[in-house]
Amino acid sequence: MEPGDVPWFPAWGVDLNEPINDVGVLVGDWIEHRPSDRWALIAGPIPSSDRHLWASWHVATRNEERDSMVARTIDAEFIRILAGTHQIRLAFDRIGPREGDGHVWIVYLPRTTGIDSNGLLEEYPAHEPAIEQMASDLMPWLNGELRTARPVPNREGADRLEIPSSEPISGIESSMIMMAASADIR
Repeated sequence: MEPGDVPWFPAWGVDLNEPINDVGVLVGDWIEHRPSDRWALIAGPIPSSDRHLWASWHVATRNEERDSMVARTIDAEFIRILAGTHQIRLAFDRIGPREGDGHVWIVYLPRTTGIDSNGLLEEYPAHEPAIEQMASDLMPWLNGELRTARPVPNREGADRLEIPSSEPISGIESSMIMMAASADIR
């Protein structure tokens, strides 16, 4: 892997068979069927890249290791960081699935492999084939099918995160990563 490159993040896009018409039912089904709170469900337009997801994961799992999470669970902490806010409710409002959404992301949050004395990740977690099977098993509960594309920066995701519309598409990923980093400034 080249410097600055990141591996594939354990996130699977799911194209829903029908747009969401009742978010409460979808989220309730998700919570009932997911294997643990290391699994999160986020709105389709939100992640801008694997780098964006890894950056948010790193902050969330570092907080978990240091016992300094703002949220009570790792999935909520990840969602808070990804949304770029200290407020849990605002985070879910920004990046949770909404009525009318046609796709979502299933995200698995691996345990950290270790944080060095500078707060940096020692290495990325290894890919686990069993996790892929779990993700595949969750898709039917969401009435959806695997989306083959990886996350990319998009205007809808930027709008949901309140990134100014003057930001060019090419700058959205950087803006989203900066928001994630600023969510943990204390």
